[in-house]
This record gives sequence, structure tokens and C-alpha cells, in this order.
Amino acid sequence: MSRYRLHEVLVAPARPTAGLGRLAAGIGLIVAGFLMLNLIYYRLLQQLPDWPDILPELFEGTTPRALWIMLGNFLPLLVVLAVVLRMVHERSLRTLLGPRIMLQLDFRRVLRPLVVLFVVVSLLPARGFLDPEPNMGFSNWLVLVPLSLALVLLQVSTEELLFRGYLQSQLAARVNSPLIWMLLPSLLFGALHYDPQTFGPNALMLAIWSVGFGLAAADLTARAGNLGPAIALHLVNNVSAMMITSTQGYWDGLALYVVPFGPQDTEMMRAVLPLEALMVLCCWLTARIAIRR
Repeated sequence: MSRYRLHEVLVAPARPTAGLGRLAAGIGLIVAGFLMLNLIYYRLLQQLPDWPDILPELFEGTTPRALWIMLGNFLPLLVVLAVVLRMVHERSLRTLLGPRIMLQLDFRRVLRPLVVLFVVVSLLPARGFLDPEPNMGFSNWLVLVPLSLALVLLQVSTEELLFRGYLQSQLAARVNSPLIWMLLPSLLFGALHYDPQTFGPNALMLAIWSVGFGLAAADLTARAGNLGPAIALHLVNNVSAMMITSTQGYWDGLALYVVPFGPQDTEMMRAVLPLEALMVLCCWLTARIAIRR
């Protein structure tokens, strides 16, 4: 497909080891390796003197240190991905990203208009139930920004390397149909966001939203031939949701503002999710225009 001609830049390094057996082995090793390093990660954290106070905070992420710990857990996943790539596919993380110059250029091309879009949307009059409330003082929040931003970048980059870099390129090297190499990683991405314990009746709707987000990121990756646009899209989305305005009482430890409801407020969340889907659509269209060759 001509619109995805640049995708070959990412797919070509995957062709020598494109067997489905290798992909299955790679996925299995990533899961096993991450579980092992995850256990070590939290065992080390248990040595902290105030661990008994930190542990309850991790369940809902209502403090900065709790969110930093949860975001920092993406580093072990990144390490495992790098090791498995070498062992199973004889590839490096660099081959998942695309050419450095285009990666940086397309990241900036997409990041700038998306930031403008989010600023404009945030200035629009909000419906009553979406009026944000202060969560912390601006000076306190500003002190947290450097580490918080670095950890959010770690999170989104790791997810994009895994889903749009590794899984998408390996599947595309084996199967020509975008219905396979775009949809399967996006379905897995959505399944991992399915959390009925937290979101109750809205869990399926949130998972579907995540599948849509995954498809948008997959399309941008295939059009650009690098992960720059997808990382920029993911970064702006997560910074907005985690560091600017979050839901009250859930993953709001780094947020400057919160909306006056949380995941347990079923009707409120059900009203917000379509708006979030519309925002993803607008971001995707904006990014497509930004990287149009």
C-alpha cells in the first residue's frame, strides 16, 4: 500500500527472523523476563524504610512517589525487550525506532501541533462536571516536572517499542495485510488496559478506546517509517492525563488538576470516554497532517 511504503524501513530488519515460532518465543521470553525483573524490582523497593507507607499508595497512585515507582517499572520491561531482541531476533532496539534523523524530525513535527491542540482544548469552556480543581500548588508541581516527564517518556517509549516497534514490524514481515499487523498488537494493547476491578462496567469501553488509540499509533508508525509520531502522540496524551488533569483519587499523584470524579463514578466516566475518543481522533488527524510527505 503506497501510503505505508515507508513502513518497510521498520519491517526490513525483521524479515530475517520473521517466523511465527520466533515471535511466539520472543513474546514468551518477554513476559517471563519481565515477571522476573518485576519481582526483583519490588523486592529491592521493599528494603526502603518507609515501604509499609508506600505500598498502600501504589494501588491508586495518589502520591508522586507511587506514580514514579509504577512508571519506573517500565525500565525492566525495556531491558527485557532489548535482551530478547538480541537473543531471538538478532536485532537491536535501534532497529525498532527507525532512522534517527527522521525519528527526531517527525517527533518534533507531531509534538508541536499536538501541544497546541491540547492547550486550545483546555482553554475551551468545560461542562460543569469537567471543571478541574487544583490538586497541588503550581510551585510544588513544577519541582516534580523534570523527573515525572522523564518517567512518562520512558513509559510511552517502552510501550511504543513493544507494540508498534517489535510486534508490528515482526508481524508485518510475515503477513502483508494491515488488518493483521495493525489490529493484533492493538487488540493486545487494549486487552492489557481492560481493568474491571478499577473501571467496573466501563472497563470494556476503556479497552475499546485503547484499541482505537493503538490503531492510531500503528497507522502513524506505518506512514512515517519510524516511531517518532507515535511516541509524540502517546507522550502528549499521557502527560495530559497524568501530569495536567487527572481523575480524582486514581493516578493523580503527579497531576496539577483533577476532575471531581474517579473511575468508580460510572456515569461520569461513561460520559467522558466518548470525548476522549474524539480527542484521539483529532490528535491522529493532526499528526497525519504534520507528517504528510
